[in-house]
Amino acid sequence: MTNQYSFMEKAVLYAQELPRSIRKVFYDFKRKEEFAALLVSGNPVLRHGAGATPKGYIELEEDYCLSDAKILHGLYGSLLGEGIGFTSQRGGSLYNNIIPFKGYGCIANSSSGSVLDFGFHVEDAFHPARPEYLGLVCMRNDERAATVLSSIDGIKLSEEEMNVLFESRFRISHNPIHNTSDVVEENAQTILFGHRDAPYVKINAATLDVGEYEGIERQALEKLLNHFSENRVTLILEQADCVFIDNYRCVHARDSFNANYGGGARWLSRVVFASSLRKSREMRDSVGTRAINA
Repeated sequence: MTNQYSFMEKAVLYAQELPRSIRKVFYDFKRKEEFAALLVSGNPVLRHGAGATPKGYIELEEDYCLSDAKILHGLYGSLLGEGIGFTSQRGGSLYNNIIPFKGYGCIANSSSGSVLDFGFHVEDAFHPARPEYLGLVCMRNDERAATVLSSIDGIKLSEEEMNVLFESRFRISHNPIHNTSDVVEENAQTILFGHRDAPYVKINAATLDVGEYEGIERQALEKLLNHFSENRVTLILEQADCVFIDNYRCVHARDSFNANYGGGARWLSRVVFASSLRKSREMRDSVGTRAINA
């Protein structure tokens, strides 16, 4: 049951056995779209600690098993949707461990980096089957490294600026965690989508070069990025905390930090969730797989 793939096939069913009060909070978060993120603290897991932070991507090992914290995290997330992965990301693994490595410290926009800021981005923004929700569980954060969030809600744009961001004029690149096979066209994408009165957003400001744009395109992008900067909220996750981010309305980032490399290093586990697997069927090799081609 602690195999990540077997577990995720049962997680939606088992999640219905969580207390109704918890299920209601998650349903309201999903249905009402009042909040950009949901933090669950005080979880009854990791009572004996998380163990040493791994030295590598343990999710790639054949005998990789989920801890109690990762299981609870998956149950919570399954109240929002179906856990998914991408073929370009650690072989389609559903769970991805986020750990700083010395060799990646100065690589920009890497989840294994630490020396450089990781700029605002929507998770998997480049991909048409991007998840609706990003879930993180904190295994260890002795460095007190901050996760930064900012919502599109309340953005003030002129009609012309709004129109241009709804047009397919922009490049949305992937981050280093994806080893893509070029099955997704990253150019000529829209930044905003959904309803104009309360738009959704997909952007990777971490790889965006505003200098490539001119006129109204640049003006609209700068206003959007300023909005995110001015409305940022800093969240320092504690051990066993689970946070779920609305990946349609919220960008996230990570400030630089001094990593404790080795067994005491910052350690998060990440799973992303989609409201339906059917919408990505043409991009998955079989009905049974949760790995989306990228």
